[in-house]
Amino acid sequence: MHHLRFGQRLSRRQVLNLIGGMVSTVLVAACTPSGNAPAEGNGEVGAPGTQTQEVIFWGHEQHPLDLAAEGFVEAHPEINWISPHPVDWVDKLQIAMASDSGCPDLVWAEVLQAQDWGCSALLTDLTDVLSPIEDAYHPLKVNETLIAKTGRNVGWPGDISVSGWYYHANKLAEVGYGSVDFESHTWDDFYIMAADLKSQNLYAFAFPADGWSPLYMFVLHQLGGTAVSQDGQQIMIGSDEGMRAMQIVKNLWDAGGLDVEWWSSAYWAALKEGQLVGDFAAAWARGFWEAQLADAADAPETSMWRVAKFPGGDGIKYRTGVWLGWQLVNPKAGINDANALNFMQYALGSIEGAALCGQWGIVPAYRPYLEAQEFLQLRSPIFGDWPFGEFWAGQEKELSTEFYRPAGWGAVEAAIGKEMVTILREELSVEDGMARIIELATPDFERTRCS
Repeated sequence: MHHLRFGQRLSRRQVLNLIGGMVSTVLVAACTPSGNAPAEGNGEVGAPGTQTQEVIFWGHEQHPLDLAAEGFVEAHPEINWISPHPVDWVDKLQIAMASDSGCPDLVWAEVLQAQDWGCSALLTDLTDVLSPIEDAYHPLKVNETLIAKTGRNVGWPGDISVSGWYYHANKLAEVGYGSVDFESHTWDDFYIMAADLKSQNLYAFAFPADGWSPLYMFVLHQLGGTAVSQDGQQIMIGSDEGMRAMQIVKNLWDAGGLDVEWWSSAYWAALKEGQLVGDFAAAWARGFWEAQLADAADAPETSMWRVAKFPGGDGIKYRTGVWLGWQLVNPKAGINDANALNFMQYALGSIEGAALCGQWGIVPAYRPYLEAQEFLQLRSPIFGDWPFGEFWAGQEKELSTEFYRPAGWGAVEAAIGKEMVTILREELSVEDGMARIIELATPDFERTRCS
């Protein structure tokens, strides 16, 4: 498990590394990756009894896709699933793709990784396979696999990454918020509640003292805005939606969040001890929360977590947000392309495969799965008998069709994370602060955008 020094800022890469390390802890009892070493394959799909084949996967160790692989190998006994999960796999993958040697067949890529690699023509074009069934996925998730420059899809939609406000129902009820109608709750209502909770040394969300850019992106998504244009050529946070999003974040700062770094030991301690009674998080966070709260002293209380839509109000078009989110890609330098494509379709394009992936905590974006009993009847130790699957299926319909994350988006997010505190602390106005962020983001954006 990774622990962070109090006050330490997390870069986007550190967040991904933290998640990777935590996945190892969460899934250690759920699946064990193959110990086989990668071997050369022939890339052809055979029938049982033919020459042994394989498909090689790289991702974070103890991965949800290893669960789907169990069902895939059972259906295709002639194919060996090889998932060595090498240390520093992202760096090694960059080298392998550049040298066209030693590359895996499948990679679990975060959105910006897929966009960067796809723009550099390092990934297999999946358009002809995905297009006939793209209606089985939300348009936002399909768009995340699309390279605007070429109009081609380079990934298979993976985790849906919808989000909500996790809260502890009993602890809120104890301080007078047991009958809140979160369906009609506005941001103005939320500020008032958060400030009142803070006055009682309780907190509705975490907000590190050095800022937290995902919160800005959550709200920007809600308003129908986007940080970067659909074609990936313009920074858009200077729009009315961009300005309003930062003002809402400033209002949250003023209301008062708990000053702990995201998912640090202090963060988990505050959850267990009942000081942090809520937080904004994605659906995929469930697996991590389950692992961290498993040893909580009061087991019945642990099952009383719930999730609400993000607050509404004037100008709010969507009641959810997007944070991270992954897709499955096939590097061109891989060997077993046909087997890789078969696995993609099974793991992320069938109810059976998606249900195996979903055992851990991710929510595969395949719409037939979101409508199936295998998902809707899921239960969790942190939610008790509450049907969280029904909630997340509803949140999928709250995803924006106007929020884009092409190559270059990371430069904008990084600048927001670095400079937003100057606005929060009123060293700069929202207008001047956003102009400053755009100025700082532009050089890296111009360097990393897909042009």
